[in-house]
Parts: sequence; structure tokens; C-alpha cells
Amino acid sequence: MKAMDLLRTVLQEETCLVGIGNRLRADDGFGPYVIESLKKERILPQADLMVVEDVPENFAFPISKKKTKNIVFIDAVFMDALPGTVIFGSLAELEDVSQIASTHKLSLRLTARVIEETGKKVFLLGIVPFSTEFGKPLSKEIKKIADDIVGLIKEFSQNFSGSKNI
Repeated sequence: MKAMDLLRTVLQEETCLVGIGNRLRADDGFGPYVIESLKKERILPQADLMVVEDVPENFAFPISKKKTKNIVFIDAVFMDALPGTVIFGSLAELEDVSQIASTHKLSLRLTARVIEETGKKVFLLGIVPFSTEFGKPLSKEIKKIADDIVGLIKEFSQNFSGSKNI
């Protein structure tokens, strides 16, 4: 299944979107930027849009208690691909089949394990950053891609607005 088809399928079910990253480290702020943009759109339940900055482990238990089937982490990722490359899939499968690593790898994997213990599925929507340099803003390229992703999520969620999805 292609990544965007999988994302559409995941968003048909009750899903919590979790932005991870540090806004002060350029493209590492991708996750929080996407979530804040979605909050402004007001098309999704605000309670299912979370920004956990660069400490996802601090939110493992509150996330695991959410009444959703899926959790989608949105984060910058390091992998052998060009900057701006977007990936989406099961976090466990992405880690197993490639050299992918979140910029918060250890804490993200531990957080996912806690959440998966409650029967939820954990996914990763990631982007390869151009820069994670401290004190720099989100790059124009990553901001454009993030805005496109927000548009896709908006489109997918409007297509399923009659169900109990996000």
C-alpha cells in the first residue's frame, strides 16, 4: 500500500496526531508546525492534536489513555534520502526495514512501546530535514511540504467527516 493511501486509511479511524520536535532547531520544528497549522484549521478535535516538543516520553501515558485506535507521530527523521523526502508507515516496520531514525529516536521508540501495550497502532509521518541547526527557523522547503501535508490531512478528514474519525 502506498504511503498516502495508508495515511488516508489510518485517518478513517479515530486517530491522535502528535507533533514532535524543537521549534528552535530549524526543520526539527516540522512536527509542531504541522500540528499548530491543523489546530488553526479547526477541522479536527483539538484534543487529538498534540505537540509534545522534544520530550515524547513525558506524554506516553496520557497518549496511551486516549480513546483512539491510532497514534501518528509527526517528526523530522534522519535516513539515507534527500532532504524533503516524506515517509509514512508503521513506526516499527519503518525502523525494521530501513536506516530511519527520528531525531528523537530512543525516546520515540520507548514512547511507542508504552502506547502499543494498550493495543493502539503507532505510525510515523516523517520528513528528512535540510537543517536542524539551533536558532534557525523552519526552512522554506520544509514549510511548503508541511503546508501540503496539512492540506492532505484536511482533505482526507473532510472526506470522512460523517464517521467517528479524527
